[in-house]
Amino acid sequence: LNFIFSPECPSSSGKPNHADILLINLQYVSEVEIINDRTETPPPLASLNVSKLASKARTEKEEKLSQAYAISAGVSLEGQQLFQTIHKTIKDCKWQEKNIVVMEEVVITPPYQVENCKGKEGSALSHVRKIVEKHFRDVESQKILQRSQAQQPQKEAALSS
Repeated sequence: LNFIFSPECPSSSGKPNHADILLINLQYVSEVEIINDRTETPPPLASLNVSKLASKARTEKEEKLSQAYAISAGVSLEGQQLFQTIHKTIKDCKWQEKNIVVMEEVVITPPYQVENCKGKEGSALSHVRKIVEKHFRDVESQKILQRSQAQQPQKEAALSS
């Protein structure tokens, strides 16, 4: 046993009937002192929805495998980021070699720009194009913000000298 947990912490979210559970790595513990010993039986732990947890674990595993596949297939970082952005909105998306396939209707080929979105004209294609447009707008505004933050210390240094 490498970890011990403490279920006695009140919830940091403030929600009633919830508690924070602290995990303590026993490899970093050198001494334990018992302040007082309890004789009463602790309240039962809340039941876990095992099927929900298993489903979440399965989904997480599938997402990690998909990400690993994209990396091993040589997909660009931009393509991987776009896939993640689309996947937040539309869960039905997957890799087909280096192409992103959304809802079995839209295929986005490298270099993953709006004009690389192909499919039957309609709401699915239109929706995916809007997500791609917004993704690249957000990426560009993030780059501008980072550049301006990087230049700020240079301006301050120039003013102070």
